[in-house]
Amino acid sequence: MDLKINGKDYQLQFGLKFINQLDNIYTQEVDKVKFGMGVEMMTSYLAMRNPLVLLNIIKAGTSHLNSKPSNNDIENLLEEHANGGTLEKLFKDVTEAMENAPFLKNKMKRAKQEAKKNQ
Repeated sequence: MDLKINGKDYQLQFGLKFINQLDNIYTQEVDKVKFGMGVEMMTSYLAMRNPLVLLNIIKAGTSHLNSKPSNNDIENLLEEHANGGTLEKLFKDVTEAMENAPFLKNKMKRAKQEAKKNQ
């Protein structure tokens, strides 16, 4: 998936580095042992339409690049989408791209099925 952020094109990749980055952002502690819950938490936040998850997805999706967008640049992009009424489209585009990513395809499918079951 490609995004234009502050006039520069960035390619988001949803591979193992992406998953590792999310696991470092979203953790859960059980009996003093930390577990990475990146993809699981991300799917929940996507379903709730929490815009911070988009920031984390973009950060993790660009982690493979030598030149990464800054937090401010990503926040400005999200604000532009929110103010322009296109934030929901961005959520859908990002979700669709991850649903087609080999490492995320099955988890995204299961999360979607669980969400439908719980409605």
